[in-house]
Amino acid sequence: MKDEFDYGLLHSDLSSLENLRKFTLESKLLASQQFASRIMNGSEVDMNLAYQENIMPWELEIFAAYSVIFNGDDATQNIDMKSFAEAITYIRNYWDQAFKDAEQTGTYPEAFMIRSIIQQFSVQGPMLQKLFRYNYFFNFQNDILDMKKEFNDKFSTEYFDFEFTAFALFLLLSKASLGKIHPTLHQQALCRIFENETVISTLCIDKEKYIVEMKNLYKDDILKLYYGLKAHQWWPLVEGNDGIIYIPSPYLVINAVTESMLNRLTFRNDKLRKLIGKEVLENYLFDIYKQVETVTWISPEIEYWIGKKLHKTPDVLVAENEYCCFYDTKEMVPSLKIRELDEEEIEKDSEIYAMAIRQSYNQIVNYTNGFFELDKKYDKEKIFGVVVMLEDIGLSRDRIYSLAFDLIAEEHGDIGDGEKRFIQSHIKIVSQHYYTTKNVF
Repeated sequence: MKDEFDYGLLHSDLSSLENLRKFTLESKLLASQQFASRIMNGSEVDMNLAYQENIMPWELEIFAAYSVIFNGDDATQNIDMKSFAEAITYIRNYWDQAFKDAEQTGTYPEAFMIRSIIQQFSVQGPMLQKLFRYNYFFNFQNDILDMKKEFNDKFSTEYFDFEFTAFALFLLLSKASLGKIHPTLHQQALCRIFENETVISTLCIDKEKYIVEMKNLYKDDILKLYYGLKAHQWWPLVEGNDGIIYIPSPYLVINAVTESMLNRLTFRNDKLRKLIGKEVLENYLFDIYKQVETVTWISPEIEYWIGKKLHKTPDVLVAENEYCCFYDTKEMVPSLKIRELDEEEIEKDSEIYAMAIRQSYNQIVNYTNGFFELDKKYDKEKIFGVVVMLEDIGLSRDRIYSLAFDLIAEEHGDIGDGEKRFIQSHIKIVSQHYYTTKNVF
């Protein structure tokens, strides 16, 4: 007989995590680091190792965050493996009211995907691909935008210092280095890394300041911390009262010097964010595809006229023999309210993505109607539109395409089922994460 899930294990109250106050900060954060290192294979967070260890990276991140929030400086008891396992299980079995409501309304699959993608995907994937991508971003220079200067002005050093530090820490603290590096050499390497005060001071946060930052971010609503942005993705290093620096989730050093650093650089600077979307992301995609041997033709955006109105094609046009892809890059990332499953925010963001699909469809229509030309004639069935977002999204594709159909119908009149199938099969939304030197087309 198939075992059934025991729903009695679920709970909707995280207050019992306050029991973490009785354990020393050192023991809690070292326990987190120990298990985090076990699931790092030297190149990425290895989900096969996570299954073997029966612990997920996001559970460790949540545990580490609450370990700092719920901490007593007078604690003397070290956390044991039984208490650690109980805390992780308690975190794993949390089931909030929003999920309960989603079950009742039949929207649970979408709610689950939204939170899972935002919470889980950012730590998955090979670290070298991330470092490659952001090395390009932060060293980009053209006549319009000098990212190298922007980065140096903000962080007082070159990006290489950050990426090297993150790369070295990831390797040294991963399971792959265990037993392969002499302990003395291992210690010396870590000491050398921590000598770079500019980098370490940027990635490290004092425990008390950490708590203040968390409370300011979540307005004292500790429950929002569970699904929210965690401060240790900005500051993966936490300094205790004794001056010791802890690294509770060492794999997050990669996030800290990639997407989190981009967020720091563009914080309250929408102008720079838009410039990065226009200049950096477009050129990144273009330069990646220039290296693909099977590409038979490639072009940046092309200007064209419809009547007296000037239009532009998608950002990057790429052909491989008889097939052609229209790529549009977007700097948009999921908003904070999305994590809370705010329906108004979900609808708002879904409409933005739907408009991007409509824009891509209009470009295909404009081409087939002869408003602009490519290197040769391409059949409509062999043209594909790709909307490339900076980060993954978990919004329902059904919802997005349905909204897109309505927007397209408003502009072009009613569209039949055949055209709807064409749109769904030929126009896609993907993440910038898909595009690296080894992962194209």
